[in-house]
Amino acid sequence: VRINFPVYETFIIAFYEDNALEGHWYVPTRGKNYRIPFVAKFGKDYRFATVKTTPKADLSGRWEVMFTEDDGSTYPAIGDFSQKGNHITGTFMTETGDYRFLEGTVQGERMYLSVFDGAHAFLFDANIREDGTLIGTFKSGKHYNAIWEAKRNSEAILTDPYDLTYLLDGYETLEFEFPTPDGKMLSLNNEDTEDKVKIVQIFGTWCPNCRDETQFLVDYLKQNDLPNLKVMGLAFEKHREKEKAFKAINTYREHFNMNYDIAYAGYYNKKEAVKSLPMLNHILSYPTLIFLDKNNKVRKIHTGFAGPATSEYESFKSEFDTLVKQLLAE
Repeated sequence: VRINFPVYETFIIAFYEDNALEGHWYVPTRGKNYRIPFVAKFGKDYRFATVKTTPKADLSGRWEVMFTEDDGSTYPAIGDFSQKGNHITGTFMTETGDYRFLEGTVQGERMYLSVFDGAHAFLFDANIREDGTLIGTFKSGKHYNAIWEAKRNSEAILTDPYDLTYLLDGYETLEFEFPTPDGKMLSLNNEDTEDKVKIVQIFGTWCPNCRDETQFLVDYLKQNDLPNLKVMGLAFEKHREKEKAFKAINTYREHFNMNYDIAYAGYYNKKEAVKSLPMLNHILSYPTLIFLDKNNKVRKIHTGFAGPATSEYESFKSEFDTLVKQLLAE
């Protein structure tokens, strides 16, 4: 059996026998030998454990989290969990995005969460300490490990997403011209952008958070008749070859039935990517949204994305709509 995840350019090859699949998940963009073995058994409706042990605590709520990577670097997050008995769902929100839809179990003093979405295979586990705090590990595929610690904090916040990315001194706008798969050049100075409010989406077709944001943008444009709003996507891809990048972009456009233009802006490495937009202090996150008024002046830059797996999603949608309507009314 071969199962393709075309948007993420990954695939599964497995043997099927006795209601079980056994094989590997392949991620070619991480190298032709990057693969992870797996076994999947039909009809098993549990994760991690068949025996149910009384949880030591109900972990529902908001948690202040710090991740520590193998090299000692750290980054903050917010854990947002909902627990019913042994069953737990939720996600982690970071300043560059969220870890999407996690699900798992709490057994005694242990918690387990995981997700597989075709792009990522995430596994979180943790011990519930005597003082109620959590300490555990985070594994992404076979290439990434981190330690995380958490304490309850209903007021936990991250840096405002509008404060993380900004224009360098001396700049008021963006300047770019990038090719689309259709043979056009995308820029702020095209005829169809004149006197319009613009939103520039910095993203990658390989990025699940970008996928969530793209779905939001596609739906927003369908649900709102706003002829004076122009959305443009700048795709930074895991391909240096333009034709391979165009193929990935076309697959993405077809999947989402895109109603805005996408151009290939360059390779996804963030230090390289910012050279394509040197007026920015950095590209910290895929995705990033840049809001420009009708005169092409940058008014706001939103870093990262709190998607539908988070409790912040509804407030983001409201803030987004308010900002767009304000810019259109000016």
